[in-house]
Amino acid sequence: MADSDMQARQSYLDRIERVRTHIRAHLDAPLDLDALAEVACLSRFHWHRIYQAMTGETTAQTVRRLRLARAAEDLAHSPRSLTAIAARAGYTSQAAFTRAFTAAHGLAPATFRQTGMHAALQQAIREDNAMAFNIDIRRLPARPAVGLLHKGAFVEIGETFERLFGLLGAHGLTPHLRGPFGRYRDGPDGIPVEDLRSHACAFTDVLLVPPAPLEAFEAGGGTYGVLTYKGPYSAMKPAYDWLFGVWLPGSGREARDDFVLEINLNTPMDTAPADLLTEICLPLED
Repeated sequence: MADSDMQARQSYLDRIERVRTHIRAHLDAPLDLDALAEVACLSRFHWHRIYQAMTGETTAQTVRRLRLARAAEDLAHSPRSLTAIAARAGYTSQAAFTRAFTAAHGLAPATFRQTGMHAALQQAIREDNAMAFNIDIRRLPARPAVGLLHKGAFVEIGETFERLFGLLGAHGLTPHLRGPFGRYRDGPDGIPVEDLRSHACAFTDVLLVPPAPLEAFEAGGGTYGVLTYKGPYSAMKPAYDWLFGVWLPGSGREARDDFVLEINLNTPMDTAPADLLTEICLPLED
């Protein structure tokens, strides 16, 4: 791809990213095509076609997906009623919300709240049960990877993953990818949201030399305690609370000063959120 073509594509990717950022920041506001076209600085006559062609979904589908993801977070972590959560997701009836949530997540809202893995983890935390879930102690090899820095709330790292794969595609690096993962140094508790730093990453077949702002590094290497979490990323916090607050103190192990890895065994591209599988890899001293 010629430099001029790559620059032109990057310009469009930047506009897509700007619109997605705007959508995430204004999920409770009306988000019509004309307003989003202005954010993208593109003609309203062509904007929706460009967005769908480059992202694989319409802007309306993006808004609905993000609102339903936030609804899953509300169901898992808040005492809000189903009616209030439905209204916050943009649905005027609980029945319509239930149909949409079930189609997107594979479980009805009430069932998800009561039976998702997050609920079992919360119960294990209340009971201080360090044996509630299996932890696989394994050595992970150091593997080449590429990543993009994410600033802010960890639950919003999906936006950075979208940007990561857009940049990798624009630079012709997609054939080198071997699977996505997240990389986290600090926990979110007690740290201002604006100071949180993490990386949206992908393993690669070789150590790349990518252009900025992409970074190349090796991930893994050493002993890890691995918890396999099933469910949407937005409801994952109890897994960390149990792993660090219940399992680790009772395990006789010491945490190693290295990044926690979240290795995605499948992705939202082909898997319902309730069936997503993520290996949460806690680095341990030998």
